[in-house]
Amino acid sequence: MSRLRQAKEEAEREVANYRSQLEAEYQNSISESSGNSDSTVKRLEAETDVKIKNLKETASKVSPEIVGMLIKYIKTVKS
Repeated sequence: MSRLRQAKEEAEREVANYRSQLEAEYQNSISESSGNSDSTVKRLEAETDVKIKNLKETASKVSPEIVGMLIKYIKTVKS
C-alpha cells in the first residue's frame, strides 16, 4: 500500500510541475502577444494620422473649386 501511495504522490507532483510549466509558457505567450498588439496599435494610429492628413490636404486643395462649382450652379437660372 505504501508503494502505491508513494507512486500516487509522485504522479501528483509531476502533474503539478507540468501544470506550472504550461502556465508559465501561457503567460509568456500572452505577454509577447500583448507587446505585439501595442506596437500594432501604434503603427495603425500612425498610418491613420498620415491618411487623415493627406485627406485634409486634398480637401483643402479641391475645396475652392467645389465652392465655385456650387456657386455657379446656384446662380444658373434654368429657363
